[in-house]
Amino acid sequence: MSHISRRRRFAALPLLALGLVLAGCATVPPAPPPAAISAPAPALHPSGTTGWGFPLYDVPADPAVRFFRLDNGLKVAVMPNATPKNTVAVRLGFDVGVIDEMASEAGLAHFLEHMAFNGSKNVPEGEMIKLLEREGLAFGADTNASTGLEDTIYQLDLPRNDPKLLDTALLLMRETASELTLDPDAIDRERGVIQSETRTRNTFARRRIKDYLDFVAPGTAFAQKLLTAGEDANVASFRPETIRGLYERFYRPDNAALVVVGDLDPAVAETAIRARFADWKAPASGLSETGKGTIDLARPAAARNFVDPGVPVLVTIDRFAPYAERPASEAEFRRKLLDDLAAAVLERRLAIIANSPDAPLIGANADVSDFFDVAAQASLLIQAKETPGAWRDALTVGETELRRLVTYGVTEAELREQLANLGTRYRTAAEQQATRRNPDLANAIVGTVQHKDIPVAPATEYALFQKFAPALTVAEASAAAKAAFGGSEPLIHVSTKTPIDGGEDAIMAAWRAAAAKPVEPPKAGRALAFGYTDFGPASAIVSDTTIADLGIRQIRFANNVRLNLKRTDFETGKLRFLVRLGSGQLAIPKERAAEAIFIASMFGTVGTGKHSLDDLQQILAGRQLTYGLGITEDAFQLRGTTTAADLATQMQVGAAYVSDPGYRPEALAKWRALVPAFAAQIDATPQGVAQSKVPSIIANGDPRFGIPSAEAMAAVDLDQVRTDLAGQLATAPIEISVVGDFDEAQVIEAVAKSFGALPPRAQKLDDFTAARQASFATSTAPVVLTHGGAPDQAFVQVFWPTRDDSDPQAVSTLALLSEVMGLQLIDEVREKLGATYSPQAISELSDTYTGYGTMMAAIVAAPKDANAIFAAVEAIAKDLRDKPVDADTLERARRPMLEKVALNRRENGWWLNVLGESQLRANQLDRYRTIEARLRAVTPAMLQAAAKQYLVPEKALKIRIVPRPKVTVSK
Repeated sequence: MSHISRRRRFAALPLLALGLVLAGCATVPPAPPPAAISAPAPALHPSGTTGWGFPLYDVPADPAVRFFRLDNGLKVAVMPNATPKNTVAVRLGFDVGVIDEMASEAGLAHFLEHMAFNGSKNVPEGEMIKLLEREGLAFGADTNASTGLEDTIYQLDLPRNDPKLLDTALLLMRETASELTLDPDAIDRERGVIQSETRTRNTFARRRIKDYLDFVAPGTAFAQKLLTAGEDANVASFRPETIRGLYERFYRPDNAALVVVGDLDPAVAETAIRARFADWKAPASGLSETGKGTIDLARPAAARNFVDPGVPVLVTIDRFAPYAERPASEAEFRRKLLDDLAAAVLERRLAIIANSPDAPLIGANADVSDFFDVAAQASLLIQAKETPGAWRDALTVGETELRRLVTYGVTEAELREQLANLGTRYRTAAEQQATRRNPDLANAIVGTVQHKDIPVAPATEYALFQKFAPALTVAEASAAAKAAFGGSEPLIHVSTKTPIDGGEDAIMAAWRAAAAKPVEPPKAGRALAFGYTDFGPASAIVSDTTIADLGIRQIRFANNVRLNLKRTDFETGKLRFLVRLGSGQLAIPKERAAEAIFIASMFGTVGTGKHSLDDLQQILAGRQLTYGLGITEDAFQLRGTTTAADLATQMQVGAAYVSDPGYRPEALAKWRALVPAFAAQIDATPQGVAQSKVPSIIANGDPRFGIPSAEAMAAVDLDQVRTDLAGQLATAPIEISVVGDFDEAQVIEAVAKSFGALPPRAQKLDDFTAARQASFATSTAPVVLTHGGAPDQAFVQVFWPTRDDSDPQAVSTLALLSEVMGLQLIDEVREKLGATYSPQAISELSDTYTGYGTMMAAIVAAPKDANAIFAAVEAIAKDLRDKPVDADTLERARRPMLEKVALNRRENGWWLNVLGESQLRANQLDRYRTIEARLRAVTPAMLQAAAKQYLVPEKALKIRIVPRPKVTVSK
């Protein structure tokens, strides 16, 4: 389901997934938008409007969605959908967000969202989450809420579709709608939690987005309100009556939408909704519209330099044009298609440049859409290398390629390549329409409310693509590119770790210097043919068996390549595949552990002997493929999703990377360009430091755990990688698994002609006994690490040594013990101390390293609270050792785990893991058969015994990660 409307309110930042996390939701900068090529006004569709009163033209809304309004004005949508089976997604959205707050209310919408979980007329404070846990919903995963710039959304993902649970969900949503108590004491207790969340979200990415919005859109509410949202001073001082004022102003039925999507009877759902929500009274007073402000389209070219030690070097070039309201129509779809083609061509050109060894940039993202409802926006975002002056060279490339596109347009080859890629996107969405996921659909429907969009079925969009794509011409696509990337004078935002000499003047000088140089037409592409269609004679099948109770077919070819198949109806038109090869990180010497990070990040870029990655993407345009290999502790692997039509090509691509990897120099050049930015990003938050340094500390200094130093990563050598992988790629066992919607005979043929045609593989995995040794830290002296991020952020961790995963019951017992500890951390550290937003407890028992495992408690907090948190964790561990867990706590921990297992059995991704080693490690299959039984077998006494055995205070290793003191240089 998608919206033909041009509004994409947030665009993805590329490469490092730089995101702004605002009030519980991950958001990123307002996205690029539609521009010019005017479309004629569509004739009004005979049906007139949806049940919400939104206008319909010549594109129908998704017919599966039933829209209606209650008499009080509440918008309701109900959609029957059975993926995952027997589940339901519920969303309640309000048209209130950060931009709706008055100056004195900055951060208040988010504060109110938190209070929805802290007491209402019929659900006492502290009971809502517990009630849902008893029903199998996990806090955070299934029970959550988010506050964005324009809206607030509450979500419940129900693991069962029984009417009682649905009614409980509707009750809780109804309580949120108008029955919150907003108790002053509860408000005071929540202040610290919100401040902790604000600290957690205070990353370089969020700071960059604030600065970016203030630069490109200073006259809009989005920039003005975001600058002050969530400030600690505001959170500390909000009075209960102020919170209630916003609640009564915006939480009203005529400002809300309720969406229910799931495996249910729509008539039953409608009856339940009316019973719960019909008595919600709408105030007599009307709602006032929030002014969103304007963007000055006459503004001259301008630049800004944002400086932060954690930020990668990013160059953003924006142009704006007048905003036009364009309803969902065939004409708008065609216009949007042309805009998408223009952005895709520009992005592809920059990707080819980025893959050359001497390129000044690492990657780029181009986009054309709307900046909310304020202006049309065309945006180019480039990540530059970290070398001196690379920002200038990247800006020069960006200006040159933008001008080349606007001046000369697109080529015939570029148009066909991108139409093939877009056609694949629309076709696969249509083929998979019948098994769209309930949470995704619910989110999409509630997301249409803000701008009166309509949800459109993928099959409808694919039909429109088929109608318009064949007739699109180079001239039209070129005109669209010129219109899209025209608009206002450029606004150039450059992010660097240290100030640019000359600041904004230097940026503008670089732009003008680039613009003064002539630009040549794009070069015509080469006609290429795929060089990996024949690997030799296909292998014969020497073994073909079935595991009846699991529905798994297992095949072994004559060359010892193994194939596992499981057909399901969980995802129509889609299959998931996993190729596991050899022993992964175990096969790489400890002293070269950085090679594993290189392989995981860059192996697609090494290409093959016959083709670079760019060539492969050109030759195979329009196919859904995954390139390269990844790596885990005990296997190299290729994992992805594709369609039955593309599986044969996917197997050929995978076999090419295994049998003829290219080890091209551009892969190493890009890797070395990424390392400095990656290292700085790691250092910029306490969580990054924890991810990189703590695992090795816990594992007694073993370099295979965590992330190696920047120096070690930069020292990776392609020839050495080739040497270290040669034996594994040549002869190590290969096990391939395919799950989903496919014809078994076709899959068998595809594998037989690709991997099955390779030279013989070993029949079993090497033991790597020595490499499997790992141990917990011998010293438990407290560890203090530092980070280079915000001064109010610390990360507190406590680790206990446990065991490996060789005993399945121990795995389940310790997993359940960690869930219980997590619940107690929420009660003690979040709710009572108010010292953190999202504490965690995690049990990790290794299936690779003999005897190795840990239990961890992890809490983000203010540095001043670290000692209190350590004390709380110690008290919780002592309590778990000293007395059995009460029955209610055990049930609240166990029930969501059982529901998750039941859901997993209806998920192809889970089955792919089951199949992944089902021949080479066949003894693992019983673990999957017995998960529920093992969880149900855990008793309070077993948990207490595990706590006594493993949560030993003398063995606990305490780690705190605190801000690095600022260095002052005396003059």
